[in-house]
Amino acid sequence: MIFPSSFRLAFAVLLLTGVSLCAEVSQLWGVAGEKWTPASRLPDFSFAGYRRGEEPYRIPAESISVTDFGAKGDGYTDDTAAFQRALQAGAGKVIHVPAGRFVLSDIFKIRTSNLVLRGAGAGQTVFTFTKNLETLEPRPVKNDGGTPTIDWSWGGGFLMIGDQVKHGKVTRVTAPAERGANRLTLEMPSFKAGDEVTLTVYDTPDKSLLKYLYHDQTGNLSGLNHWQCHQIFRVRAVNGNQITLDRGLRFEVRSEWRATLEPFRPTVTDVGIEGITFEFPAVPYAGHFKEVGWNPVAIHASAAHCWLKDLVIRNGDNGPFVEGAAFCTLENIRITADPQRRGKDGTCGHHGITLEGQDCLCTNFAIQTEFIHDITVQSAMGCVFASGRAVNLDMDHHRWASYENLFTDIDAGLGKRLFQSSGGGQRGLHTGAGETFWNIRSSSLVPWPKDFGPDLINIIGLPMSDPQTLDANGRWLENFSPGQLQPRDLHAAMLAKRLAIKN
Repeated sequence: MIFPSSFRLAFAVLLLTGVSLCAEVSQLWGVAGEKWTPASRLPDFSFAGYRRGEEPYRIPAESISVTDFGAKGDGYTDDTAAFQRALQAGAGKVIHVPAGRFVLSDIFKIRTSNLVLRGAGAGQTVFTFTKNLETLEPRPVKNDGGTPTIDWSWGGGFLMIGDQVKHGKVTRVTAPAERGANRLTLEMPSFKAGDEVTLTVYDTPDKSLLKYLYHDQTGNLSGLNHWQCHQIFRVRAVNGNQITLDRGLRFEVRSEWRATLEPFRPTVTDVGIEGITFEFPAVPYAGHFKEVGWNPVAIHASAAHCWLKDLVIRNGDNGPFVEGAAFCTLENIRITADPQRRGKDGTCGHHGITLEGQDCLCTNFAIQTEFIHDITVQSAMGCVFASGRAVNLDMDHHRWASYENLFTDIDAGLGKRLFQSSGGGQRGLHTGAGETFWNIRSSSLVPWPKDFGPDLINIIGLPMSDPQTLDANGRWLENFSPGQLQPRDLHAAMLAKRLAIKN
């Protein structure tokens, strides 16, 4: 018997994702994505992560060791100079860091591509720091409420990946396009098949783009001005002035938004940080906006296709930050703290793991203490938190027009503060449209979050106190028996479906 190609594709996706034929499934996805389209209210999350999930990390063949440059790792000797020399020599190489305790006293800026800093494993290779970031590089600022604080309170790290952002020649988009479409018309032929490009749309004085992102449920937008949105594509085909892209548009292209296309050319790629514990002083947490910069790693906006893997952050003011980067993966990140680190309010730090960028993935994470914000998206688009666990998870949405991000296959623990979010009150509601919560387990029932975002978000398989509501143009809340929603991980299912079609 010969089966139709659609059946063979569905069967392949079932095998790749382990979905049972008798599973409870969403009306937005179905068993193997047969109910989904690029224009669906359920966004496409399949492109999140390193190299769009299409290949393993690119590991250089050549290697060196920090010990070649004089590092001791004895817990006493300051190894800063040895690490600086190793990083300067490390482009195109794996820099091995053996087991030991390495004392460091400066900021390390990685501005070259194809470099992997690889420890012997979290718990074996330990970095300790003798000075905080504010001591090394003072950055006094005020928060949105006017309270004096420092810039390290919500960004940066001892390891900073990225260089200056560089822009290429832009080409105007000359015709409107609907969300979900994958063709654009340009003023002149400027690209060829295989090129990577960035689409940018620009807001109008009356903030029509922001209103679109929030589905006309905006909150106070007075602090968001001159807004832009970006999406990155690979050109699939060119026909005169029309190009075909490798995926659908996340947002409409309107003439008043003055859309442009330019080459996507990150200045730093393929940098990996692996197998390291970042250990900070076990002093009581001073509290919100009183952080001094005990932060491990930040990936800046000029970087793409980078990764953080097998890291432990102990007693940090913050955990890793992705600050505007694209297609980066964070995996096996563990945030923990000693008992004496707990502050007066019971929290141990500010931001646990932050994704502020495009199409980034954090998977297999563990938040083993409570931060003010455990996991955060801010100005993020197409980012994914997947397959994680926490003591009492807080899925912080920090305003600034985050749009179409996914939280999937997560054990939220107590779940008493799932939608607790922050950010300046004049930066819009906490999230824009398309935010999706899929298979979040919690020991507490949760009400629909008030003043959190527009109705056009998706809550599917999360223990809710509200009744099921399936409004195609409003609230979408699908309730399922605990643990029965399939696929468990929507990102993995979407990726498997896309790769099955590609192959």
